[in-house]
Amino acid sequence: MFRPSLLVVGLAAVSLPAVAEDSFDVEGGFAAFENLFGVTEGMRRNHTKGFCVEGVLTPEDSAILEFSNSPMFKGASSVIARVSHKGGKSAPADDKYGLLGLSMQILTSDDDLHVIAMNTEHFFPVSNSEAFIELLRAKSSGGESVKAFAIANPSLRKYSEYHGGLDKTLRPYEGTKFFSVNSFLLVNEAGEETAIRFDFRPSGEEGIVVPTHPNFFLENIQANIANGGVSWDMVITLANPGDVVDDPSVQWTGTHTEIVAARFTAKTAMAENDGQCDEINYDPLILSQGFAPSGDPMLEARSQIYAHGISQRLSEKE
Repeated sequence: MFRPSLLVVGLAAVSLPAVAEDSFDVEGGFAAFENLFGVTEGMRRNHTKGFCVEGVLTPEDSAILEFSNSPMFKGASSVIARVSHKGGKSAPADDKYGLLGLSMQILTSDDDLHVIAMNTEHFFPVSNSEAFIELLRAKSSGGESVKAFAIANPSLRKYSEYHGGLDKTLRPYEGTKFFSVNSFLLVNEAGEETAIRFDFRPSGEEGIVVPTHPNFFLENIQANIANGGVSWDMVITLANPGDVVDDPSVQWTGTHTEIVAARFTAKTAMAENDGQCDEINYDPLILSQGFAPSGDPMLEARSQIYAHGISQRLSEKE
């Protein structure tokens, strides 16, 4: 079980892993978010606007047990999730297309913890934390700085070209597909490791069912839950030989083996003030038995900046 950091109200904090703490400029990264978006005191600096969704994760295709002995794939788990707009604006409009996020804290039937943090991006614009901070600073400086960064970092151009060509139809959270972006390793009973990425795909055709306005997403998901249910399928994609595992800016292409490993069914949705998700650190390195981190350097960067962010945020609420 790999749990490098955790900060959740009611649970003890676990220290960061024994790696070089200066491997990522945590304070510099945090400051870059604030310089770009502003200071949203007492709130997340990224994915600032969101609300809580609670439900259950249940196993689907038992074929996944060949690759992982995670308890998530052996019985029902409870989930406290958070859906959000990507970015640090405190009040982005729900009725305009934008990038979104879905994060989940999963508590298995044997009290193992697993955290998932996903975005609607199919892959990341840069390969490492240093380049990511540089990108944030370039965005803060304006268009010319971003152009210069893109010249020096071809991965940003590939990211922009690909994502710029995607369908921009407005969809609610429950009608949206979310991607892991980072790679992970599945570990089976024999200790064998398999590199994977995953996504959560809407199980049904949940769409917009209430009048749209700048804050209609919560009302919409509540209506869809009441009208028959909201769920996403966890689809695990097994890496092919030759796939780049440790660079989140490289997209996997071609035919891959996919396993519908589990289904997350939402039971209720509520504002952050009424739910439990606001005080959860959705650290993607909190992994249950049967999973391990890949060598992707962005995983450690995300883990460290999330821990710094929640500590800062909760202290501002005191």
